[in-house]
Amino acid sequence: MTSRILKHRYKIISELGKGSFGTTYLATDLEHPNHPQCVVKQLTPSDPRPKVFQVAKKLFEKEVKALQNLGKHNQIPTFFNYFEEGGQFYLVQEFIEGNDLAKEIYFQGRFTENETVKLLIEILEVLKYVHQQNVIHRDLKLQNIMRKKSDGKIVLIDFGAVKEIKVLTVTSGGHATTTIAVGTTGYMPSEQAAGKPKFCSDIYAVGMIGIEVLTGMRINQFRENPSTGEIIWKDQVNVSNNLGRILDKMVAEYWKNRYQTVDEAIGELRKIGKRPLSYKPLGIAASIAALLGVALFGVASIFSKGVIEAGQGKDVEAMYNSLDALAEAGQWQKADRQNWQLINQIGDRDGDYSYISVSEAEQFSCPDLERINQIWTQRSKGKFGYTAQLQVIDENGDTLEAFRDDVRAWRRFAIAVGWKTGTDKDDDGYFKKNDLQFTIDAPKGHLSTDGENFALILTRAAQCQL
Repeated sequence: MTSRILKHRYKIISELGKGSFGTTYLATDLEHPNHPQCVVKQLTPSDPRPKVFQVAKKLFEKEVKALQNLGKHNQIPTFFNYFEEGGQFYLVQEFIEGNDLAKEIYFQGRFTENETVKLLIEILEVLKYVHQQNVIHRDLKLQNIMRKKSDGKIVLIDFGAVKEIKVLTVTSGGHATTTIAVGTTGYMPSEQAAGKPKFCSDIYAVGMIGIEVLTGMRINQFRENPSTGEIIWKDQVNVSNNLGRILDKMVAEYWKNRYQTVDEAIGELRKIGKRPLSYKPLGIAASIAALLGVALFGVASIFSKGVIEAGQGKDVEAMYNSLDALAEAGQWQKADRQNWQLINQIGDRDGDYSYISVSEAEQFSCPDLERINQIWTQRSKGKFGYTAQLQVIDENGDTLEAFRDDVRAWRRFAIAVGWKTGTDKDDDGYFKKNDLQFTIDAPKGHLSTDGENFALILTRAAQCQL
């Protein structure tokens, strides 16, 4: 498919992803003077019979109208074009440069309660606009929420309605119908699985996202209450009563027991977002204090990453010493956590989120990045650190620009350093941060992980000629 030109206009550059409902490509628009990049989604009916194709065509045109209206929001991809060619349907939309939330949570680890509340409100505010257009998304999940590289805002992608085309078939009575529900197992409530999605079905999916980022667990790892059908999740995390109650209501098994509108859920979240949310220590404060010999005062709370900011007085020098001591002792996981706190500190960030913007990355000083890199390089004998990671990019035959801008180069890097299994053609197989290999036997460049957007930090490190 690469280099193929569709409709004498859209030149395919690479495959971005492939799923059960179709294939997504990165392309350039040859008719536009600047040849801008765009996303082309290919949808092919699984049933080749003519009657199915005719129904699919009508459904496609109907759903396209809804997508055209949705694309007028700056946190939903702009809809450019649609067409049918060779018995297949194509959508052309804006290319969103950034990473999906699956990468954000898998590299960062679990979110704090404040981070979770903030994210839920962000998603729900965009979803409110979607529902106002009388559209149900039907496939909300971490992989379908992008974090824009330019401004850090989230973008909802890959609406599920048009995917019905793929699963159309003809019944014994001669009627065209869908054979399976559109959605993703785990994020899809029972009424949607039965083919009767409601607006609160999307609220269920958002609630599951909240539970996933708060616990740091994959959606398929939760046990289910056999009596009620609801997931069991509170035994996996220390959660405040208020947030726990809200999430439970969002993911109630029976749809009438959920929030019926986005406004209801946002209102409840904003109430608890106005005051500090407390959560209990995760049990490693004493061991870190003993290792580092740091006097810690009033240790009543801890970052979700599981590390207390060294010195409590924002003493950067103490944080450097802590990082060095941890790396020297081979405490690689704790060193990685400490590194993240240090990155937040030298960047004058509040440490309450994982995403690093372009402007923030440009502010990191070369002496700071050089010192961090020196610690990792020396203590790992060249195995970890920015220098090792830049070498991996070069060994892959990629440039730093490709690594930053080409999703396949990013995947190649993630595979090489042991952050991902599979191939560079899919977005599956990424490890959560807590599941990485925190030993000296890990692949070259495996540490440190440095949060999201990691590529910007590494770019800045390269500018410092590390």
